[in-house]
Amino acid sequence: MSDAPLTTQVGGNLYDALAPLAYADEGLQWPLALYVDALGLILEETAQLVRIDDDGNDGWSAFADPQRCPASYLNTLAQWAGVRYPRRMHEADLRALIDGEAPGLWRGTKSALLKMIRRYLAPGGVIYFQERTGGNAYALTIFTFAYSTLNEAAIRRELALQVPAGLLLTYEVRVGQTYGMVHGRVADYKAMKATWATYAAMYKAPPP
Repeated sequence: MSDAPLTTQVGGNLYDALAPLAYADEGLQWPLALYVDALGLILEETAQLVRIDDDGNDGWSAFADPQRCPASYLNTLAQWAGVRYPRRMHEADLRALIDGEAPGLWRGTKSALLKMIRRYLAPGGVIYFQERTGGNAYALTIFTFAYSTLNEAAIRRELALQVPAGLLLTYEVRVGQTYGMVHGRVADYKAMKATWATYAAMYKAPPP
């Protein structure tokens, strides 16, 4: 006797439950097996999510796990976690964003703000983040450099949504260079003094 042509676990469970009706199924080219398997295709995805998986994870838990959540439900999970993200974000990046420090849980913290800003910077872009600016406990200064800022408007929009009420935020996009760029342009301190008259001039000089 051949095995029934079943492709889903739900179909297999239904077929086993209907075993008394399957006595002639093989001789008739498996009409019952094909029928219950078709029903199983509709329910299989849900069944896989609600049952305990092979690793012992509880049923339904995949919906709350950004690493196991099916791709088709990932946007819903992001919404549950309060995650704001650009639609261009790749699936793996979105999973990493939700996992661990979802903005909905950590909104307004320094780490969440830095992660948000970095999404709109070129790789390696520098973020200047100063709390208590000028000795004011409620003042916050953030700036990025023009050479690495990909979307200033998006950063400003996200900062307006995430920075806690009551903080005096200053965000700027500056034309300038980092100390790493300075070291790459001059050999030593003497050469730096010969190139720029002041630290302000050095700092605000256009990047190489």
